[in-house]
Amino acid sequence: MKYQIPREPQKIGELGDTVVAKNTADGATSVIAPLVKDEVKVSIANLKAYSKRAEELRRQSEEAYELRDNEAKKVTQFLRSVRDVVNANFPD
Repeated sequence: MKYQIPREPQKIGELGDTVVAKNTADGATSVIAPLVKDEVKVSIANLKAYSKRAEELRRQSEEAYELRDNEAKKVTQFLRSVRDVVNANFPD
């Protein structure tokens, strides 16, 4: 049987948690016990924390782009008005 390792960091973290939990449940009879070290557990926790942080930053980035675009529309409208007034007062 082949096991697929996910590519998405969040799913990798979830799978890591599942494997560590299974190892803990199996105790001394676990065949992967020598592989499950504290540093791996820390890496899994860090991965999940960074994934959560990255998702929050992505959301904040989207909000910032939306706010920026709204302000750009306002400034563009102002510049068009200035252009129209200048063109009306100085046709040449």
